[in-house]
Amino acid sequence: MDGERQERLFDKLQPSLSNDRLGTYLAATGFDRDRALRLYIWNAQIGEAFHLPVQGVEVGLRNCVNAALTRGFGPSWWSEASFRDIISRERENDLTTAFRRVQNRNRPLIVGQVVANLSFGFWVGMLRGRYTPALWSSHFRLGFPNLPTDVKRERVASSAKRTADLRNRIWHHEPIFRMNLSDEYRSVLEILTWISPAKATWLRPHCRVPTLLRQKP
Repeated sequence: MDGERQERLFDKLQPSLSNDRLGTYLAATGFDRDRALRLYIWNAQIGEAFHLPVQGVEVGLRNCVNAALTRGFGPSWWSEASFRDIISRERENDLTTAFRRVQNRNRPLIVGQVVANLSFGFWVGMLRGRYTPALWSSHFRLGFPNLPTDVKRERVASSAKRTADLRNRIWHHEPIFRMNLSDEYRSVLEILTWISPAKATWLRPHCRVPTLLRQKP
């Protein structure tokens, strides 16, 4: 696209994208408008590419934590007094939101519905140290049977939070191009492998993150 047409395109896009949002990309590209727009598209594309492995972690993590909760508190763990006695106010709010979602869809409060409607933040939050005596002291390896023996709860919790933070930046359309995305990708694949080596092997060849990393404007 020639320079004049690119300038016109930029001017037309600016009201929709906002000065603040575009300014981030302009500053990063030395105020080269053409490159700024290409970087904007690339940022969206790399975020889209991360969806596949991040989704793999999110779905896998909730199944791992649910398995431990089921063993520790029973199949309807969310309704057990022994469980409700230990959870934080934040996790209590997560449950309330999930229940409302299920009920608004006229679905029963059964394990599949509750698990599917709880946020990623709930599952990541359940890995915190406050739940170690009641849950993870006895059921950590049951929930995460594929973990290497030297990987402890603290490391899984840290990696899960890192994945959730990346997910939230992408889902809220924030710039991620300044991040070390190669290292973020390595971290996501690492926790995915801890959750399920078979799943990591299955998803890896379908993920476009490495290809797009080489195409950054």
